[in-house]
Amino acid sequence: MDMNKSIKCNPLGKSESGEGPKLLPQKNFVSEGTEVVVDQPLSTFQQILLKTDGTVTDLIALYTGESIKVKKVGQKMFLSDVRQEFFCPPETPLLERNVLLCGDNKNYLYAESVFVFGLLSRSIQYKLLETDCPIGLMWKEEKLETYRHILGHKTEICETVSAYFDVPSHTPIVSRTYSIYHQSKILGTITEKFPVTYFRENM
Repeated sequence: MDMNKSIKCNPLGKSESGEGPKLLPQKNFVSEGTEVVVDQPLSTFQQILLKTDGTVTDLIALYTGESIKVKKVGQKMFLSDVRQEFFCPPETPLLERNVLLCGDNKNYLYAESVFVFGLLSRSIQYKLLETDCPIGLMWKEEKLETYRHILGHKTEICETVSAYFDVPSHTPIVSRTYSIYHQSKILGTITEKFPVTYFRENM
């Protein structure tokens, strides 16, 4: 099945009977590539992006001097399996959402998020499915107190992700993954990725 076509035609993922989101088997938790070692050390700003406990959107806006927009490039509902058991029971309905952080003429960062759908308010559920609104803004509007726990970071060759950027397909991609907590519950995880050649200039 062409997932992008399915979502475009039926953005809520509803079954034909109208009984709610159609849950699909999930093969890949996040876009995975071949992990590599890069000899060149990360720049100061790249390290900030990997270690910050705040939103990277505002940081990228400060670095580039551009207004940063969010562009959704994919989403799907699926049932969790053993790969997500550290934050939810098996067969929990999850929403994967794929977005780009974009400047005026350039994509700066790719983000892949997986949320426990039932832990989100109806308003946030709707906005995630129907708009390009960034999740951080949704939480801010609802005055939802959240915090991040960084699970790890790595550098990999991932042609699927590099295709979103103006770089050769073999360019190493730097990423970090973190979980989002609210009232001691994990709402989901977010993986943020950018080419190792980006954000190398001193501010």
